Amino acid sequence: MTDCLVTGMPNVGKTCFVINFAEYMGLKELKFHVRQTAGYTSINSYSPSEARNKLVSISENSTRVIQIIKLEIPKGKNIKELQILDSCGLSEGIHPEEDVRLAMAKTLRLIRESNCILHMIDAAKLNMNNREKEILLPIDRLIFDFASLEKNYAILANKIDLLESEDIINILKEKLKNTIIIPLSAIYQKGFNSVKNLVLNYV
Repeated sequence: MTDCLVTGMPNVGKTCFVINFAEYMGLKELKFHVRQTAGYTSINSYSPSEARNKLVSISENSTRVIQIIKLEIPKGKNIKELQILDSCGLSEGIHPEEDVRLAMAKTLRLIRESNCILHMIDAAKLNMNNREKEILLPIDRLIFDFASLEKNYAILANKIDLLESEDIINILKEKLKNTIIIPLSAIYQKGFNSVKNLVLNYV
């Protein structure tokens, strides 16, 4: 089974993407396998709309556990299994809450262990002021440097529905040559077919 980790900073749309991508892939009932700190795994079932209402939040680090949705994907005559892992957002400094620090530590471990990394960034917050400067935010640059060399890795440039022009995506592709970059809108499911084709190559 292939593990595909969705990672990135807080509030970039990771949980929204996981829910809407599972719905896009045809799931009517979303079963979240949740890894609890006590060591066991619980299962929470929602419809896609229920999951969006309960799990998607504008608050930072609202996701504090690893949430897994299992997908069965037809590939030729076979059925391949894919686990999409939703994770805690990574941020700078030492978070004051212990459970958030533990969740971040688990996310970092999963970056090392997962078969593929979908690194979600907020396209609306990229540095457009100077083409000579670093375009990624510091945490995103650390994730990129850590995960992109030895993993099946792609950047999901989310929130393209908020961009006034596509210039930022073109600059991003220019800066990060040889990196798979998929512009998308997690809310409106734009770009999801490209993500589907990508993960099909990984399973």
